[in-house]
Amino acid sequence: MRPNAAAQASSCGVERWSVKTGTDADAGQIDLNSTTPTTISHLRSLAKPPSLPSDSRIQPTETTVFQVSATLTEYKLEGDSDYHLVIQDSSGNTMIVEIPDPACVGSTSPLKSDITTARNELDAKYTPTGSFQTADVPVTVTGVGFFDFLHGQTGVAPNGIELHAVLGITFGTSSGGGGCGTGQLLGNPGFETGTAAPWSASSGVVSNSSTEPARSGSWDAWLDGYGSTHTDTLSQSVTLPSGCSSYTLSYWLHVDTTETTTSTKYDKLAVQVLDASGSVLTSPASYSNLDAASGYGQHTVSLANYAGNTITIRFTGTEDSVDATSFVLDDTAVTVA
Repeated sequence: MRPNAAAQASSCGVERWSVKTGTDADAGQIDLNSTTPTTISHLRSLAKPPSLPSDSRIQPTETTVFQVSATLTEYKLEGDSDYHLVIQDSSGNTMIVEIPDPACVGSTSPLKSDITTARNELDAKYTPTGSFQTADVPVTVTGVGFFDFLHGQTGVAPNGIELHAVLGITFGTSSGGGGCGTGQLLGNPGFETGTAAPWSASSGVVSNSSTEPARSGSWDAWLDGYGSTHTDTLSQSVTLPSGCSSYTLSYWLHVDTTETTTSTKYDKLAVQVLDASGSVLTSPASYSNLDAASGYGQHTVSLANYAGNTITIRFTGTEDSVDATSFVLDDTAVTVA
């Protein structure tokens, strides 16, 4: 295809440019064989890194290929030859996704071919110039996670998260979470970042203690286990796309207790689904000290009733004043197909 004369810019970028285009030393760690469906809201909830390395990646975000369905609101050709696209969800949350000029992408980049494809997909529909133009069309964007410096960019997320580089863009898909994109939707599902985010959790819940080891990896979510009156919570919001045939919450649970009763539920774990305002919609599962057993067991809950909505999954563990019960979670997932 002949280059669009209106889409030429003066130069290539500089800041974190190797990371943006896949010529950094960590580029081989990008999992190009897996795409993670997600939402703008989830990506904006990721913790902002304290510093941004110039030539290496912040894992796991910058080695993950994400896919987001949203509305493309406006676009522009930047001075570094990138296409700067602003996407927005149904709640008005925005973030930036960018498509580099393939001429600015080194030949060693494993992203170069897909960047070229994405650039051509945008060129086939629009003619970006040095001024923002309005689009307001639904899109599905696939790209590598990237944290940028904050410098007042139009549409920037508070934590600087972007998809950069964009590896594919399609037009006409239902916006704001509509249109089924199969995959797993929870962030940090196995707690392997060593922190809770994007989960909200009580202090000390995310743990790598050998006392209650993880089912896989090194980290898990350990609720209660204090042997005194105590409540722990673990929760995460997720937007379920519409149009899928199945919506499933799954998690692995280990219950460990010093209670000796065989009949009384002194310590309890509730699994709850909340609406966007925080009201409990349902409590589809509960466990207690009576469920203590060796090892982990997997449990599943259907979320089909909440297709197309933003919900919060919450685990609440409550413990009475004597004897300890630990509720240990690992390898969680919200899977749509």
